[in-house]
Order: sequence, then structure tokens, then C-alpha cells
Amino acid sequence: MILARLTQAIRTQNWFAVALEFVIVIAGVVIGFQVTAWNAERGERELELRYLERLTESVAADADEFADAANLAAQRGGQARQILAALDDPSQASTHPDAFLLGIVTAAYTYTPNVDRIAYDEMINRGHIGLIRNEDVRSQIAAYYRRLEVRSQWDYMRAHVQTRYMTLRAGVLTPAQERLQSEPATAGRYSAEDVEIAMARIADRPEMIAWLPTVEFWQQYNEDTYTAATAQAHALQAILQAERERLE
Repeated sequence: MILARLTQAIRTQNWFAVALEFVIVIAGVVIGFQVTAWNAERGERELELRYLERLTESVAADADEFADAANLAAQRGGQARQILAALDDPSQASTHPDAFLLGIVTAAYTYTPNVDRIAYDEMINRGHIGLIRNEDVRSQIAAYYRRLEVRSQWDYMRAHVQTRYMTLRAGVLTPAQERLQSEPATAGRYSAEDVEIAMARIADRPEMIAWLPTVEFWQQYNEDTYTAATAQAHALQAILQAERERLE
């Protein structure tokens, strides 16, 4: 219709009408582009909020994982210290036989937190990191996940400490005693005599004794590392939540 009117105006040399039609066409194109830009921007802002929400949930879950890992490391580091103390004072081992024999099995166990990187990796892979407009928030997010990568470089050492200890302590407990470890915890599973026999076997294993300080050191390192990671996750969670509230 516009083309028909424009053709008619040219034929009749109605230049005002021609100019008016051109203005209408150009204005329509400009408005169309502007509406498209507004819709795109609105979509980006909605996507930004969704990413912030997902990241907040991911980091909150990370904080719980790190806290669990720190608590387990503290518990198992205590088990390693208890075994070392019992080598100097055997009476400490027989006070709580169940806990002591459990500690012989699990002293070097490590727990690797299950970190949720799905939202962050999606942002990076799709080139969406720039949707987070606040540069400081964007930097804090990147720094958090960079620290995760730095910490993960020591996973092989944690695994080595655990595997080596499991090899050295193999046979300290009898197969029947080992099987009891997997059953529901009940008081009185082990006796003071069980502890004495286990301590005698440990005394005949100088390599195991020499490895225990390494186990204790790494459990303390794990506790400190995951305690710091818990605080970092909580800090980023607060930053993300504040940014979400600011934008909503």
C-alpha cells in the first residue's frame, strides 16, 4: 500500500506526499529496530537474572559441600592423631575401642566436594559471561572458580595419601572386624583386646607409623582448605544475592 501511494505521488509530482511517505517508511524501520533492540535487551536482562539465581544456588550448595568436607577432615585428622598418641600411651586406645578401630580404617579417607559448575561453565561456553553487567560481580565470580581450579591440583596428592595409607594398614584389622565397619554402628562391637591386637600389629609396621604424620598433616590441610572455601562460597553467595535484589 505504501508503495502504491508513493508511486501515485511521484506520478502526480506531489513531492510533499513523497517526502512524507519516505519519513513514514524510515520511521517504521527505526521503530522496528528499536523494538527489536528493546526485546533483545529485555531478554538479556532476564537471562542475567536467571544466571545470577542459578549461580547463587550453585554456590550455596558448594558451601554445604565444603563445610561437610572440612568437618570430615577434622574428624579424620583427629583419628590419625589418636593413633599416634596411642603409640606413646596405649591406654588412650582402649578408652573407646569402637571409635579407635574405626579410626584405623578411616584416618586417611578424603572427601572431594561435589562442586556445581554447570551454570558457570554454561555461561563461559556460550559466551554469556558478559551478560553479568556489574564488572566487580563478574570478577568475583571468575575469581571464585579460578580458586576451585587451583585447589583441585592437589586432588592427586590427597588420593595418594589415602591409597598409600590403605595399603600400609591392610591386615591390621581381621576380615571379620573389617566387615563390622560397614554395618550399622552399635556400641560394643570391639573389645579392649581387639584394640591391643591391632596396636601390636601397627607396632610391627614401621612404614605405617612413619606415614601417619603425613596423613595427619594432609587432613589438617584439607580442613583448613575447605574451611576457607566455605567462607569464600558464602561471601560470593551474598554478593550474588545482593546483585539479584538490586536488579529485580
